[in-house]
Amino acid sequence: MKKTLILSTVVSTALAGSTFAQGIIDFVASTANGKISYSLDGTTVAGPAPTGNPSLIPLPGGGTGALTVAFYTAPNGTVLTLAGGDPNFTTAWTEAAITVGKVTPQAGLVPSTPVTTSANSGGAGANVELEVVGWTGTATSFAGAVASGGDIAFTGSALSGGSLGWSQATGNPDSTPAGSAVPIVTGSGGYAGLVLAPVPEPTTIALGGLGAAALLMFRRRK
Repeated sequence: MKKTLILSTVVSTALAGSTFAQGIIDFVASTANGKISYSLDGTTVAGPAPTGNPSLIPLPGGGTGALTVAFYTAPNGTVLTLAGGDPNFTTAWTEAAITVGKVTPQAGLVPSTPVTTSANSGGAGANVELEVVGWTGTATSFAGAVASGGDIAFTGSALSGGSLGWSQATGNPDSTPAGSAVPIVTGSGGYAGLVLAPVPEPTTIALGGLGAAALLMFRRRK
C-alpha cells in the first residue's frame, strides 16, 4: 500500500512538472531569416536597424527610439486577430519574459537567442501559437507602444511579411537528455523579419475610414 502511494505521488509530481514546464524557442534575425529594419514613412524600408544595445531606431520626426522585440505566445490553435490594424492580444496571449533590443554584429541582425515560452501557453516540448512584435520607446508592452504612438512592427503586417500568428514547436529543457531550443519558423508561414514603422495618427485612420465609406456610397449610387 505504501509503495503504491509513493509511486502515485512520484507520477503525479512528474505530470505536474510537465504540465507547467516552459518550452524554449531559438530566435535569430538574419539575412536569410529576415532582418530587423525600419521605415520612416510606413511604406518603404529605409534601412536595417543600427547596431547597438539597444539599437536606436531613427524616427520620422528626427531623433531615435530604443528597440524592443517581444514574443507573445498562446495555447496552440488560438487565432490572432487585428483590432484597428494591430494584433489584438487577448488574455490568451502572454508576453515572454525575455525581450531583445541588442542588434549585433551587423545592422539588422540578432544572433541566436533562446526564448522561454509561458507555461500558460502549453507544456515544454508542445506546440504554441507565436507572434513576434517590435516597438520603439519606453513602453513595456505592445499595447502600450501602440497607445504611445511610437514605431511598431509585427509579423504578418504588410511591411514585415510573414504570418500573423503561427503554430510553433518548442524544446523541452526538462527532458533527459535536455532538449534544445527549436528554431523559430521562418518564411511566409512564420517570422520573415520586422519593419518598425510609425503608428498612424487617429485622425489619419478616421479620414481613411471616411474615404472608404464615401467611395462605397459613390459606387452604390452608380
